Amino acid sequence: MNIATVVASAEELVERPFIGASADTSDWLEGAAQSGARALFVPIAVFESLHETPADYDGTAWRLWEEAYSGFERHRRDAVAALTARWGPAEPYSFRAEYERVIAGDEVSRLDYDLAMFTGGEQFPAWRHGGRIVVLLLGQMDKEFPIVLTVAAIKVPV
Repeated sequence: MNIATVVASAEELVERPFIGASADTSDWLEGAAQSGARALFVPIAVFESLHETPADYDGTAWRLWEEAYSGFERHRRDAVAALTARWGPAEPYSFRAEYERVIAGDEVSRLDYDLAMFTGGEQFPAWRHGGRIVVLLLGQMDKEFPIVLTVAAIKVPV
């Protein structure tokens, strides 16, 4: 991961328009770039799922997963430091309300569902830019999905 590339991607997401007619899909959960009506995603790093691989069967997947996740967390901390130098301190942000609505069985949009479940409702670093936040998200939707570190711009109420 090149920090300068991450910073450039984050800066570009501040300016890139949301695609009003495009639905927000779940491609970003697989580590793909995505542009939608309420969110833009640029993957930074992806570690493919170990589900139903030899590592899954021989019991070594957990160690490989932990190593990958720890490495991605270090990359995220480095990116947070670089973006903090550029934009000032991050504000904590979460999709806790959306997560609680999902758990309660309430209806939420597909994007809100994905963000809530991916983050588990936990806080993450965010920088406000007008009606959007720029965030560094790290997680894995489920064991069949890859671990994904992505920079995203998400439309939020002002």
